[in-house]
Amino acid sequence: MATNNFIILLIILVILLASALTVFVVLFIRRDKALRKYLFPDHYTQVNDNPDTKLLQALKSKMEDEHVFTDSSLTLHKLAKQLGTNRSTLSKAINTNMGVNFSTYLNSYRIKEAIRIFNSDTVHKSYKIESIGQMCGFNTRQAFHRAFKQETGMNTRQYLKKQKKG
Repeated sequence: MATNNFIILLIILVILLASALTVFVVLFIRRDKALRKYLFPDHYTQVNDNPDTKLLQALKSKMEDEHVFTDSSLTLHKLAKQLGTNRSTLSKAINTNMGVNFSTYLNSYRIKEAIRIFNSDTVHKSYKIESIGQMCGFNTRQAFHRAFKQETGMNTRQYLKKQKKG
C-alpha cells in the first residue's frame, strides 16, 4: 500500500514539474518575442509568419517613399483605401505591430519630417514654424506644437535653440 502511495505521489510530482516547465517555456518564449520586437522593430515587422507583413511594408512605402503623411486631409479610411484594405484591418495592424494608434503613427512621420526641415539650414529659415507644420501635414499650429512636444519632449522653440547650440 505504501508503495502505491509513493508511486502516485511520484506521478503527481512529475505532472506538476512538467506543468511548471511548460508554463516556464511559454512565458520565456513570449518574453523573448517581446524583447526581440522591442530591440529589432524593423526586423520584427518583416517576419514572414506575421500576417500583416505585406500590409506593413506597403504602409511603410506609402509613408517613406510617397510621403502621404504630408496630406493634411489624410485619414485612416483614406490610407486604408490606398493600400487596398479596410480601416479596421489597417488600424489593427498598426496597433498590434507598432504599439501605437494611427494618429500617433502618422504624427511621428510628420514630426520626423519637421525635424528634417529644421535641421536643414537653408530651408527652415525661410519659413515660419507654423508653415513648416502645415508642410508636414498638420492642419493647425496647436496640433503641430502638441505633437512635436509629445514626440520630442520639447517645444519647437526649445528644439531650435538646442540645435543652434549644438
